[in-house]
This record gives sequence, C-alpha cells and structure tokens, in this order.
Amino acid sequence: MRLTVAGGGITGLTAVYLLAEARRSGQWQGEIDLVEPDSQLGGKIRTVHEDGFVVEGGPDALLSFKPEGVGLVRELGLGDELVAPCGRGVHLLKAGRLRRIPEDFLRLSPGRIWTLMTAPCLPLTGKLRAALEPLVPPRRSEADEAVGSFLRRRLGSAFAKQIGEPFMAGIHAGDPDRLSMQALYPTYAEMERRHGSLTKGMVATQRRSSSGAAPFVTLDRGLGSLVERLESRLDGVNVLRGRAVSGVAVTTVGGSRRYAVRIDDGASIVADRVIVAAPAAAAAPWLDEIASEAAGLLRRLTFRSTGVVTLALDRSSVAQPLDTNGFLVPSSERYPLSACTWTSSKWPGRAPASAVLVRAFIGGANGDDLLDADDDVVVARTVDALRPVLGLAGFPRRVWVHRWPDAMPQYAVGHLDWVAALDRALTAHPGIVLAGSSYRGVGIPDCVRQAKEAVTRILSSGNGPGPTADAPKPGEQLVTTQA
Repeated sequence: MRLTVAGGGITGLTAVYLLAEARRSGQWQGEIDLVEPDSQLGGKIRTVHEDGFVVEGGPDALLSFKPEGVGLVRELGLGDELVAPCGRGVHLLKAGRLRRIPEDFLRLSPGRIWTLMTAPCLPLTGKLRAALEPLVPPRRSEADEAVGSFLRRRLGSAFAKQIGEPFMAGIHAGDPDRLSMQALYPTYAEMERRHGSLTKGMVATQRRSSSGAAPFVTLDRGLGSLVERLESRLDGVNVLRGRAVSGVAVTTVGGSRRYAVRIDDGASIVADRVIVAAPAAAAAPWLDEIASEAAGLLRRLTFRSTGVVTLALDRSSVAQPLDTNGFLVPSSERYPLSACTWTSSKWPGRAPASAVLVRAFIGGANGDDLLDADDDVVVARTVDALRPVLGLAGFPRRVWVHRWPDAMPQYAVGHLDWVAALDRALTAHPGIVLAGSSYRGVGIPDCVRQAKEAVTRILSSGNGPGPTADAPKPGEQLVTTQA
C-alpha cells in the first residue's frame, strides 16, 4: 500500500509520523509520501532563535484541556520541556488606557459580584447586566448561533463588546456575528444547555477540575521543537519539499482503483490512499476532476489574513509595568493592532534580562490595510501604536515580521453542516480524507486529533498485503508516472 499526505503543516506532519510509527510497529507495510510546497515543514509553527530571543512567528502555546497536543509532545519524549506561563491575566485597551480584566471574565463568567462590580473595564450598566447572566433563560433551539449573538444574549452588549468579542474574535481573526458558536466554542453552548447558565456551568466545571493545571503550555525552546522532533522521526518517508500538489485523478493499476497525485513539476505519485492536510482553498482545485461537489464546497470557506510583529525592546525603555500576558483591543477602539502579547512576561526564557519581547497582531477583524504595507511601514506604525500604551522610548533592538495571508479559516454559522456535507460529497472516495484547520478545529491540538483520526480511518479501511506488483517497492524511485 502507498499512502500520500498532501500538506506538511502540523496536521500532515503528525499524520506522516503516525503512519511511520504504525509501519515501524508492523501494523501495516508500504510507502509513505509527504508533499509540501514550502521548504519548511510545520506550517505556521515558526520559531526563531536569535541573540538570546525566542520568537514565535505563529502560534505560541498548546491548550492543556485539549489533550492531543500535550499527549503528542509527551509521546515524542518532550514532556520535560513543557513549561507553564509565568504571567497571569490580561489587560483591555479602552480609550487609549490599559485596564485589567478580571480572570473570571476570560472564562466568560461574570464571576464574584465584588470582582464584577469593581472591574474597571466595564460601565456600571454593563456590570449590572452581566450580573443577571444566571437568570437569563437558556436558548431552546439547538440550531447553530453566532458567537456575538450568544455573548450578547447571555452577558449583555457591553460585556460582549468589551470582553467576549475581543477575546474570542482575536483568536480567530473574524467577525463574532458571523462565527459559529457550535464549531468554535461548543463547551460554552453545552454549559448553557446542561446547567442553564455560564455562571452555573463554570462553577460545576471548577468543582470537577481541581488540578490547578495551567490552561495552556509551551515548550522551553519554542514550539519549533515539536516540529523538529517530528521531522527526526520520519525515517523511510519520501519527503518532497518545495513541490506542490496540482491535482488528484483516479487511475487503475493492476485492476485496482488508485489515485494519481499530480505534482506541479508534471510528475505523479500513484497512491492507494491520500490524506489531504491542506487548507480548503488549496485543496479545492485538487478535487475538481474526481469530486466536483466537494471541490465546490471547499471553495465556500473564507479566510482572513493576519500578521505578527515581534519587537525586542530595551527593558529600560518601557515605562508600563508588563505585569500580565498582554492586552486585547475591542473593535470600537479603531486601533491598528488587534492584540499584543508581552512574550517575555508570559513565558520564561524568551529574552535576555536587559530586554523585553512583545508580539503585536495585525490584520484580522481590524482590517487588512496594514498587512498590505511594506515591512518598514508595518514596523513604524506598530511602534507608533505601542508608544503611548507602553510608555515606550527609543526604538526596538530587533524586529521580526511574519505575515500569514489567508491563514485563518472563518468557521461561519453552519460550519458543522458544511463539514457534514463535505463528508457526504466524498463518500465515493473513501481513500481520500480531509484533515486540518479548515475542518474540525483550528488549534494545534485540534489538528493533531484530526491527524490521528485520519490515520485511523486510512489504516482501518484495509491494510492490504503491501505494495502491489505494479506499485513501487520500498527504495524505488518516488515518481512513478508522468503526466
């Protein structure tokens, strides 16, 4: 059997690792291919080590309550490198000033009445409305709902606009009134159904979970260590870097149906099974020939562009105490940044003692104008935006700019129905499996889970006796046919 994985981000890379481990343990025998258009594997995980700084150009953490990410880290022998955040809390930028957000608010709960009433980030009317959350009757309909609608209904407009929307939409770079509650935050929707309110649901959750574990973790040398370790475990895998899939066709070899995975240089790989671990927009044209309905559905998913500007600053040049993990920005602020993480306060060992490291986020729901500018303009406007907020004097020591065009899939209301329709459209092709951030979760743990599910499905669909007489034997040339 020959298995081809199209896409070498964290989903595809994990899938290939799992396939290689299954082959090593004797669960199946055959060839494994990984095709990735970039020269680097790992997708948006980009860790840079320079001058004592640890810079994350993409994600910087794993959610602890989703066990697949941390589980993979431990499976790879990196458990001792897991570190918890050293910072706590977050600020809100309001009227140009930073105001501390109570930690209960970040769990979408008004929390204790004293905490709520003394919070500086909400007006009195907003506090009073949020305090009524336990009395708001639960929604009867089980249909999907927009994130913004859910927040306003449960907690009121002020809490939704000032706290909930910057927190949720900042993660997904989208419009809360278009994003799907069931696809992105099913836990909160379930709290309402089961307990009648978020406040009661949070109390019940805290009673069940008394471990005190950090909600998110990272690796001592950055998440790039995860990619490096996965790459080191790909013995015997045919890895094609810098080459992209251009299409998939059905072919017949030795009387059995197989897939010809076309490469952009005109060559093809003949595979028995294909895991498509690429964004929906990239995967759509690959399936035009064999599954036009699925291709059409894939084209419906929209994406938002984002960027990360990381600044290394002299500690003495920053007047603002960096005593939380950073700050969020409501859309009402008309501020060029959507959020800012104080990396050296959030994680240990990210900067030399004489410096601080901050990550500013651009694009997303706050608009893409800044993303279209040259790096010099992006950096200048980012520094100008941070000067009054951080009390910043002077200029950064170092700057790193990472741009992610069309990187954030927008899970619109009805997203789960869209995924179900995709599954139905591919029933005629059980040998093709879609996995990745476009489908069933956007975070690293979600992608790892989808990789595991894809591999389980592929291997359970029939191992076969190994390579057929017409298939390439281990060690033979990778490219088997020419287009």
